[in-house]
Amino acid sequence: MRAKSFYLLIALSIGLLFLMRGCYSADYVINGQPVESIWHVSRVIFQVIVMGMLLMVSMISMRIFTRDQNDGSVQMFLSRPVNRREYVLGRIIGTWLISSGFMLLLHLTMVLMVWSHTGDINLGYIGASIVCSVNLLFIVAAVCLFSLFMPDFISALFAIGLLCAGFVSDGGYRLLNSEMIAILIPSISGSSPATWRVFYPKLFMVQAYADALISQNDFVTLGPVHPLINVLAYIVLLISLTVLVFNKKSI
Repeated sequence: MRAKSFYLLIALSIGLLFLMRGCYSADYVINGQPVESIWHVSRVIFQVIVMGMLLMVSMISMRIFTRDQNDGSVQMFLSRPVNRREYVLGRIIGTWLISSGFMLLLHLTMVLMVWSHTGDINLGYIGASIVCSVNLLFIVAAVCLFSLFMPDFISALFAIGLLCAGFVSDGGYRLLNSEMIAILIPSISGSSPATWRVFYPKLFMVQAYADALISQNDFVTLGPVHPLINVLAYIVLLISLTVLVFNKKSI
């Protein structure tokens, strides 16, 4: 946060949101029917912000431990009354809080822009932003763990690969079981998800749940466990493994 580029990035991101404000006033037609564009567009922009933050936080997280080792910071921290578990948790949680605050700021900016067009404030955006911050924590924890075994950039790519695989898997399953596919191809819809898909990190479903909070539509989960519980369980596992591996590394 001491870097000037951090605040420049915030300013550029907010400026980009203001440049997109014309999209809220455009006229859109779906299946020959006019739609209220501002709510559809704002939901799309909300998810674009989340995806951008997921990519950005993966790039930030990949050098957390490497940077501290190269400049000697880790030795300085551990020479104080700070154990390795506290150091790892501090780095992961600190990165997550900063990135989540950045994302919330962008979402609040978008909420204010929607309010300026409609006069209404949908608090679902705030709750959805908090929900999506769980995905940010997952990516931070995953990249930090992988960076202990792999080169920095490869660890970030590996975590993004996990993210993309989940989006393709869960997004494809939801599409195949959508109402439109049920009408076009009745034999495909209604199939039960594979076991591995039920237990795979439900990052896509977390964002689908966030979108349901915004639109106030019913949310249909995939499998018996809510996606937030699924992802939080993986986060606990990733952080525990990171602490365990870091404790065994020689500094």
